[in-house]
Amino acid sequence: MALAAPLATALSLFQQLFTHQAFVEAYFVPIQLTLAMFGMGATLSLQEFTRIFRSPGSLAIGLLIQVVGVPLTAVVMARVLGLGPGWAVGLILISVCPGGAFSNLLSFFARANVPLSISLTTVTTLGCLFTIPFVLKLTAAEHLPSGFQFPSGQIVRDIFAFLLTPLALGMLAFRLLPARAEKISAWSIRGSLLFVLLITLSSLGSGRIKVAEYGWGPPLTILGFSLLLSLVAPHVARLMRRYDDESAAVTIGITLRNTGIGLLLVRFFFPDQPENSHVLYSCLFWAGQSTPMSLLVVLLHRFGKSPALGRRRFARPAPAVSQAS
Repeated sequence: MALAAPLATALSLFQQLFTHQAFVEAYFVPIQLTLAMFGMGATLSLQEFTRIFRSPGSLAIGLLIQVVGVPLTAVVMARVLGLGPGWAVGLILISVCPGGAFSNLLSFFARANVPLSISLTTVTTLGCLFTIPFVLKLTAAEHLPSGFQFPSGQIVRDIFAFLLTPLALGMLAFRLLPARAEKISAWSIRGSLLFVLLITLSSLGSGRIKVAEYGWGPPLTILGFSLLLSLVAPHVARLMRRYDDESAAVTIGITLRNTGIGLLLVRFFFPDQPENSHVLYSCLFWAGQSTPMSLLVVLLHRFGKSPALGRRRFARPAPAVSQAS
């Protein structure tokens, strides 16, 4: 009997996950991002980032694929399949979103190039203040409402609050507590994964993601787009002579996009029209499928295979060990 009250309270809190999705999105998502970025920062030093910017080739190629290649693929796919306005805008909106912070976490699990992953996430997120309005106007101008304005102020605040600040604090922990940094990182990542699980349960249990709502066409289109990106991106990176750890980081960042920014913009498209739900559904379904879809690249690279299917490994050479004469 003594446990009855705590169990009832716990059950009530769990039920809230399925009835208060807005609360979950407002609080759980920021907490998850903060823990993930702090955990990543606790494994990194400034030297790793300066190495990326001293050799900016990988960063430039990753940006080219994310900012140019992915939106062009979405536009071509929407036209070839003859998608309706809402579904076309939904696919294009997904394609212009920057890489999400969770891609940094999966790059860590995949043993990919984590500094490159974080650099791509940071640069594309900062740059989205300019790239998203430009690319949307260029590719979906006929669908944009009049007076379209990008909420840049809120995005900038979110970047500093949930991406850059916890990353810097994690790197500070790595510098000040090197002996404990690995354990701090591990517990932060575990906490992040717990919140990912809670967010997923809430999204499914609240009914916001309904695969059968519009038939099988839209989800199959989104899955096809995601699969195409995850299969083609590693080969494009290989053609540009990128090592497998770089190809994996770029591909994971492409698959795991920051659909939170997309959800922020949904309300601007087709207000009070049925097409608005098409855009919303596209973003939510992408968020639901992106982690499972990225696992192929994660597992391939983690277990010593090339992320470019059908190709031999192209591993980074081990640093030369200097020998005393």
